[in-house]
Amino acid sequence: MNPISLAEIRRVTGAADASPAVADTQIAAVCTDTRKMAARCLFVALRGDHFDAHDFLDQAHAGGAAAALVDHAPANPPAGLRLLRVPNTRAAMGILARRVRQQFRGQVIAVAGSNGKTGTKHLIHSALRETVRGSMSPKSFNNDIGVPLAIFPADPTDDYLILELGTNHPGEIRNLTHIALPDIAIITNCSAEHLEGLGTLDGVRRENASLIDGLQSDGTLIINGDDPALIEAACGFHGDCLTFGFSQTNDVWASNAICSWNGTHFTIQPGGIEAFVPLLGNHVAANALAAVAVARRLGLSDDQIVRNLAKSTGPEMRLQPIDAAGVRILNDAYNANPASMKAAIQTLASLPVRGRRIAVLGDMRELGGASAGCHREIGRLLAEEFEPDLLICVGSESRAVASEAIRLGMPSDRVEQFPDAASAATIATHFVAGDLVLLKGSRAVGLEAVARAILASRPTPLAAAS
Repeated sequence: MNPISLAEIRRVTGAADASPAVADTQIAAVCTDTRKMAARCLFVALRGDHFDAHDFLDQAHAGGAAAALVDHAPANPPAGLRLLRVPNTRAAMGILARRVRQQFRGQVIAVAGSNGKTGTKHLIHSALRETVRGSMSPKSFNNDIGVPLAIFPADPTDDYLILELGTNHPGEIRNLTHIALPDIAIITNCSAEHLEGLGTLDGVRRENASLIDGLQSDGTLIINGDDPALIEAACGFHGDCLTFGFSQTNDVWASNAICSWNGTHFTIQPGGIEAFVPLLGNHVAANALAAVAVARRLGLSDDQIVRNLAKSTGPEMRLQPIDAAGVRILNDAYNANPASMKAAIQTLASLPVRGRRIAVLGDMRELGGASAGCHREIGRLLAEEFEPDLLICVGSESRAVASEAIRLGMPSDRVEQFPDAASAATIATHFVAGDLVLLKGSRAVGLEAVARAILASRPTPLAAAS
């Protein structure tokens, strides 16, 4: 970010001075973690369920903070640390991030949707980074703390900045898009997720479609056209709109998608352009189309895009292949909802394997009253469309997966249930070379513990699968 004066920060956030007069200075960075301080930074004192960063002002000042954004004046503030008081430091950080974003000269690209946000963000970055200059938000920095923290360090002279916008309650996307003010907005898809907060599938669509509220009027909306109801939810945007997906009614669509251990091959239509992404799952083809649309908007040729996509990298624990001395693991333990669960199971079914196909499935959390039905739907998919050699269900909610699969004919001796990931990890020694093991569940289930147990039980250390 360009340096910004404390006087400007006061003006933008409406802050009041809460410390003895200190000379104005230029702030060069914004930090929330005293372990990651920088010289001439503004420390934002956030509150959490189990911490209050106001207790760490001394450490922040010692680490280089010139000023701190606080919601009250402490009794003994560090000498020389200027305090700016606001009613809510978290909200003020978002307001300041919006101001910093307005300094950005390139294209701000915002990615929202139920599934594939982080993967699509990585694909867009992969499609662009070899040809133009820019950055993307780290990890899953997609809430009202993470989005500002992705905006602050961005070089304002870059060609692009990719932000991920997430939600679990109404109004969150609207708030984030008014911070991000995107030039290009992508909605990857909408499916049953966070129903405890969003209520219904229509509620999920409305929430993600509110991304258009902050989209620049001369910007571009790139939206999954395989969901007509999603397009209807976003009909309030009257600017440039492009659809993508697998249907030929889209502006850009994928045909002939084939997944192998090397990655996913597909054809970009119209035009019959052959493409390859070294990531697993046919759904990757759809996410890559969003990246194609973005790269074209930034002026890249199709030859450049295809070449860049072939060098793509993806996030960890999203169908991440791991070879544990002959036992292949598909680590998709980062999160889960019904749509992403189905995509992971379909990938398990499509990949070639010498031994058994084993599905280790954890609870899909935050589905509210729809949880039992959503879990039974997965059980029905397993029994009627793809029957793994072994089904292992982890957690109380996933019992419905197991019971439905057995009710519809899956042999009970091929179904096991465990209350948690720690107990499920005891099965690690039962896997043999040639087996393919899918780990898929909500983050809170912690199925990566099973991956660690498998690796620990095998005679050689972790290596990437080829």
